Amino acid sequence: MGILAAVAMTLAACAQASSTPVPTPTYTPSAPAPDLARFYGQQLAWTDCEGYECASLEVPVDYADPGGPTLDIAVLRSPAAGEPRGSLVVNPGGPGSSGREYARATSAIVTDAVHGSFDVVGFDPRGVGGSAPVDCADDAAFDALIYVDSTPDEPSEVTALESASTLLDCTAPVDGLLDHMSTADAARDLDVLRAALGQERLDYLGVSYGTHLGATYAALFPERVGRFVLDGPLPADLDAEELTLGQARGFEDSLRRFVEYCADEGDCPLGDDPDSAVGMARLRALLDGLDVAPASTSDPQRPLTEAAATYAILMSLYRVDDRPQLRDALASLAAGDGTPLQRMLDERSGRESDGSYRDNAFDAFYAISCRDRAAPADIEQSIDRLSAAAPFLGEYLAWGNLPCAATQAIAPAAPVGPAPTVLVVATTHDPATPFAWAELLVAQLGDAVLLVRDGDGHTGYREGSGCTDEAVDAFLLDGALPEPGTVCD
Repeated sequence: MGILAAVAMTLAACAQASSTPVPTPTYTPSAPAPDLARFYGQQLAWTDCEGYECASLEVPVDYADPGGPTLDIAVLRSPAAGEPRGSLVVNPGGPGSSGREYARATSAIVTDAVHGSFDVVGFDPRGVGGSAPVDCADDAAFDALIYVDSTPDEPSEVTALESASTLLDCTAPVDGLLDHMSTADAARDLDVLRAALGQERLDYLGVSYGTHLGATYAALFPERVGRFVLDGPLPADLDAEELTLGQARGFEDSLRRFVEYCADEGDCPLGDDPDSAVGMARLRALLDGLDVAPASTSDPQRPLTEAAATYAILMSLYRVDDRPQLRDALASLAAGDGTPLQRMLDERSGRESDGSYRDNAFDAFYAISCRDRAAPADIEQSIDRLSAAAPFLGEYLAWGNLPCAATQAIAPAAPVGPAPTVLVVATTHDPATPFAWAELLVAQLGDAVLLVRDGDGHTGYREGSGCTDEAVDAFLLDGALPEPGTVCD
């Protein structure tokens, strides 16, 4: 797992949808348990919210104790541009990203054809944004975690990294919530939302971590699955080390491809040699220099460290459109100025000019991730294994599991029954959800069709491939799946 799998398919200019829609299973969804009836019987009270519609959904903190504490899930709807056939619920991943803000960007996340037929609905998962937000550290503590040396060379640096990691100590505004922050809990909330939207089956678009949420929902509620698109596959059963290894390899692949792009453009700060190994070595030397002496920035109190620069580079690999800006920022860094790269980091991490973070995405990321996936039992042994498999990024990413080391993870939901066919979308050079994961998720789902986008960047739908967009639209609008083996460019 983690190595980019070879695609034994013929590249096609566009996807071909099957001529007949996929049949929907004929079984009848079961009724919710009686003690959950009050939650499933809710009707959403929509109010205007800056041109959209907002509502609140009450759910139990613990579904095994529906008479106990509850929390309110914040929901936002972007009404269909035409006559709606129903709601398409969307999730942007993270974990920890706001589904409400994602739905506000409807014109970017779905085509006009899809928005013409569906209300697009986003929700902040429990603990995120407007849904009883958890708090794991203050802004200064997150700064410390990003900037601390994450490839320690001596015991004192290990101690500093451990200290920064232990600064994360989560609290929640609702009793018991921290014990119920897993993806399985969020999937149960998603089913209550489905009922409140008046849908017999859930139509869903989930990207990145949102694929894990969607697959978990399908495992728990197979009879309620409608048209599901899972884009940027994240298998549920990877432990933290397996996930980190896959991402280390994925990001290294994308980084090599960026270096090749930079050399092709000419006048590259990493050199113009077409051999990516040369550019990677020069980038390593540039980062190693920051380990000795951080680069000056426009903020004298915040010089750019090796760890912060590495994080900025990785976050810039998500979108191909960021390549020119990253190239220019590295040129500035090579000249001794870390300001452009630091600004890229701040923009992508949500850090404001006053040092605050615009939302609680980091807090929720740790609160959810640490519940979902078991951290390595021995971090330092894990570092050795990952460094051997991914020499450029293995150590840096392996230390990232340290904040979750003391948390007991919850086993993922296992498939329990048949569900309608799911459409999985994967990109061959995706840095964050490497292509090899697509085949794992397809196998876990049991009944899924894989649509491949041959290209770079994170996720495939609405990322510049008309072929991919047409295939996804055909499924969402008409239930027509692409032919098995379809590859888009």
